[in-house]
Amino acid sequence: MPAVYFKRGSSQPRQRRSNRPTPVQHMAYFEQVFAELRLHPEKIAIVRHNIAEFQAQPYLKKGLHTAIDRLLLVFEDDDDIERLYRQVMSDDIGQRVRRYPLIFKGIISI
Repeated sequence: MPAVYFKRGSSQPRQRRSNRPTPVQHMAYFEQVFAELRLHPEKIAIVRHNIAEFQAQPYLKKGLHTAIDRLLLVFEDDDDIERLYRQVMSDDIGQRVRRYPLIFKGIISI
């Protein structure tokens, strides 16, 4: 049975926020990032470097730590770009990772 939350001082249930979809501009950005990674697989080192920089910072949001941990699980086996693509674009793990596009900073050269 799902948990029911009530408004403070009221007996009416509180509205639960549904998961908001990722904006179209963000999805286009991630598609460009993975197209570049497919062309230049050596750029996966930039993603690893960005993750290391974020891990070195002592005060980060809990959500960013969770996103980094989930990406590290994908990187644990190998540097398979297609597996990374599937995970980032999925609705379960990817939804949290897509909130932090700075993890993929430096992949696309403008």
